[in-house]
Amino acid sequence: MVAKILQQLTSDDFVVSAGSLSTPSSLRRFLQRSPEVAAIKEGLRQEAITENTLRNFVSSLLQDLRRGERFPHQLAVAAIAVALEDRATEFADGFLHDLSRLELAEMSACIRVARDCLKDRVRVTHTRSRSFCLAAGDGSSLSPTRGSTISFRTEVAQSEQRLTCGAS
Repeated sequence: MVAKILQQLTSDDFVVSAGSLSTPSSLRRFLQRSPEVAAIKEGLRQEAITENTLRNFVSSLLQDLRRGERFPHQLAVAAIAVALEDRATEFADGFLHDLSRLELAEMSACIRVARDCLKDRVRVTHTRSRSFCLAAGDGSSLSPTRGSTISFRTEVAQSEQRLTCGAS
Protein backbone atom coordinates (compact mmCIF):
# COMPACT_ATOMS: atom_id res chain seq x y z
CA MET A 1 0.00 0.00 0.00
CA VAL A 2 2.83 2.41 0.89
CA ALA A 3 4.55 1.79 -2.42
CA LYS A 4 1.27 2.40 -4.25
CA ILE A 5 0.75 5.77 -2.53
CA LEU A 6 4.27 6.94 -3.37
CA GLN A 7 4.18 5.57 -6.92
CA GLN A 8 1.04 7.64 -7.57
CA LEU A 9 3.26 10.71 -7.24
CA THR A 10 5.20 9.66 -10.34
CA SER A 11 2.17 8.65 -12.41
CA ASP A 12 1.25 10.49 -15.59
CA ASP A 13 -2.24 11.07 -14.18
CA PHE A 14 -0.81 12.93 -11.18
CA VAL A 15 1.49 15.04 -13.35
CA VAL A 16 -1.34 15.89 -15.75
CA SER A 17 -3.66 16.76 -12.86
CA ALA A 18 -1.33 19.57 -11.83
CA GLY A 19 -1.66 21.08 -15.27
CA SER A 20 0.46 24.11 -15.88
CA LEU A 21 0.33 25.85 -12.53
CA SER A 22 2.55 28.86 -12.89
CA THR A 23 3.57 29.87 -9.39
CA PRO A 24 5.02 27.93 -6.45
CA SER A 25 2.17 29.05 -4.20
CA SER A 26 -0.51 27.86 -6.65
CA LEU A 27 1.27 24.51 -7.02
CA ARG A 28 1.58 24.23 -3.24
CA ARG A 29 -2.14 24.98 -2.77
CA PHE A 30 -3.02 22.39 -5.40
CA LEU A 31 -0.83 19.80 -3.67
CA GLN A 32 -2.26 20.63 -0.24
CA ARG A 33 -5.71 19.67 -1.59
CA SER A 34 -4.59 16.59 -3.48
CA PRO A 35 -5.62 13.13 -2.26
CA GLU A 36 -2.06 11.90 -2.80
CA VAL A 37 -0.59 14.36 -0.30
CA ALA A 38 -3.46 13.67 2.10
CA ALA A 39 -2.66 9.95 1.87
CA ILE A 40 1.02 10.59 2.63
CA LYS A 41 0.15 12.78 5.62
CA GLU A 42 -2.24 10.14 6.93
CA GLY A 43 0.33 7.41 6.36
CA LEU A 44 2.89 9.39 8.33
CA ARG A 45 0.39 10.08 11.10
CA GLN A 46 -0.48 6.39 11.39
CA GLU A 47 3.19 5.42 10.98
CA ALA A 48 2.35 3.30 7.93
CA ILE A 49 4.81 5.52 6.03
CA THR A 50 8.09 6.27 7.75
CA GLU A 51 10.43 9.16 7.16
CA ASN A 52 13.04 6.62 6.11
CA THR A 53 10.65 5.35 3.44
CA LEU A 54 10.31 8.90 2.12
CA ARG A 55 14.09 9.38 2.21
CA ASN A 56 14.62 6.20 0.18
CA PHE A 57 11.85 7.11 -2.26
CA VAL A 58 13.31 10.55 -2.95
CA SER A 59 16.79 9.04 -3.30
CA SER A 60 15.45 6.66 -5.95
CA LEU A 61 13.82 9.57 -7.79
CA LEU A 62 17.04 11.57 -7.75
CA GLN A 63 18.73 8.87 -9.81
CA ASP A 64 16.88 10.39 -12.78
CA LEU A 65 18.40 13.85 -12.23
CA ARG A 66 20.47 14.89 -15.25
CA ARG A 67 22.40 18.12 -15.71
CA GLY A 68 20.73 20.39 -18.24
CA GLU A 69 17.47 18.41 -18.28
CA ARG A 70 14.28 19.21 -16.42
CA PHE A 71 14.00 16.82 -13.46
CA PRO A 72 11.03 14.57 -14.32
CA HIS A 73 9.95 14.01 -10.70
CA GLN A 74 9.68 17.61 -9.54
CA LEU A 75 5.99 17.27 -8.77
CA ALA A 76 6.59 14.17 -6.63
CA VAL A 77 9.34 15.88 -4.62
CA ALA A 78 7.18 19.00 -4.25
CA ALA A 79 4.30 16.82 -3.01
CA ILE A 80 6.54 15.29 -0.35
CA ALA A 81 7.67 18.77 0.70
CA VAL A 82 4.04 19.81 1.11
CA ALA A 83 3.24 16.62 3.04
CA LEU A 84 6.12 17.40 5.43
CA GLU A 85 5.33 21.11 5.74
CA ASP A 86 3.50 20.94 9.06
CA ARG A 87 5.38 17.96 10.47
CA ALA A 88 7.58 18.94 13.42
CA THR A 89 10.48 16.50 13.05
CA GLU A 90 14.17 16.89 12.33
CA PHE A 91 13.74 14.99 9.06
CA ALA A 92 10.96 17.28 7.84
CA ASP A 93 12.89 20.37 8.85
CA GLY A 94 16.08 19.13 7.19
CA PHE A 95 14.29 18.00 4.04
CA LEU A 96 12.59 21.35 3.51
CA HIS A 97 15.66 23.41 4.34
CA ASP A 98 18.02 21.30 2.23
CA LEU A 99 15.67 21.31 -0.75
CA SER A 100 15.04 25.05 -0.48
CA ARG A 101 18.79 25.79 -0.45
CA LEU A 102 19.46 24.02 -3.74
CA GLU A 103 20.25 26.13 -6.76
CA LEU A 104 19.46 23.81 -9.65
CA ALA A 105 17.53 24.99 -12.67
CA GLU A 106 16.62 21.36 -13.33
CA MET A 107 14.61 21.23 -10.07
CA SER A 108 13.41 24.83 -9.86
CA ALA A 109 9.71 24.05 -9.34
CA CYS A 110 10.10 21.75 -6.32
CA ILE A 111 12.79 24.02 -4.85
CA ARG A 112 10.44 27.01 -5.04
CA VAL A 113 7.59 24.99 -3.52
CA ALA A 114 9.89 24.00 -0.62
CA ARG A 115 10.76 27.67 -0.09
CA ASP A 116 7.05 28.50 -0.06
CA CYS A 117 6.43 25.69 2.45
CA LEU A 118 9.12 27.11 4.72
CA LYS A 119 7.52 30.55 4.74
CA ASP A 120 4.34 29.07 6.21
CA ARG A 121 6.25 26.56 8.34
CA VAL A 122 7.95 29.37 10.26
CA ARG A 123 4.54 30.73 11.19
CA VAL A 124 3.24 27.28 12.14
CA THR A 125 6.24 26.15 14.17
CA HIS A 126 6.35 29.37 16.18
CA THR A 127 2.74 29.02 17.28
CA ARG A 128 2.61 27.01 20.45
CA SER A 129 -0.37 25.95 22.48
CA ARG A 130 0.13 26.29 26.21
CA SER A 131 -2.08 25.12 29.02
CA PHE A 132 -1.75 26.50 32.53
CA CYS A 133 -3.75 27.04 35.69
CA LEU A 134 -4.37 30.57 36.87
CA ALA A 135 -4.45 31.29 40.57
CA ALA A 136 -5.64 34.41 42.33
CA GLY A 137 -3.46 36.08 44.97
CA ASP A 138 -5.52 34.38 47.68
CA GLY A 139 -4.75 30.93 46.26
CA SER A 140 -8.18 30.33 44.76
CA SER A 141 -8.34 29.06 41.19
CA LEU A 142 -9.42 31.32 38.35
CA SER A 143 -11.47 29.85 35.52
CA PRO A 144 -11.50 32.00 32.39
CA THR A 145 -14.67 31.68 30.37
CA ARG A 146 -14.64 30.39 26.81
CA GLY A 147 -13.71 33.17 24.39
CA SER A 148 -12.33 35.48 27.07
CA THR A 149 -8.93 37.06 26.49
CA ILE A 150 -6.16 37.15 29.07
CA SER A 151 -3.11 39.36 28.72
CA PHE A 152 0.14 38.25 30.31
CA ARG A 153 3.85 39.02 30.12
CA THR A 154 6.42 36.38 29.41
CA GLU A 155 9.62 36.59 31.41
CA VAL A 156 11.79 35.35 28.55
CA ALA A 157 10.62 37.58 25.75
CA GLN A 158 9.47 40.48 27.97
CA SER A 159 6.65 41.11 25.52
CA GLU A 160 2.94 41.12 26.04
CA GLN A 161 1.13 38.11 24.69
CA ARG A 162 -2.57 37.46 24.21
CA LEU A 163 -4.25 34.17 24.91
CA THR A 164 -7.81 33.43 23.85
CA CYS A 165 -9.42 30.79 26.03
CA GLY A 166 -11.24 27.92 24.43
CA ALA A 167 -12.59 24.57 25.41
CA SER A 168 -9.88 22.20 26.59
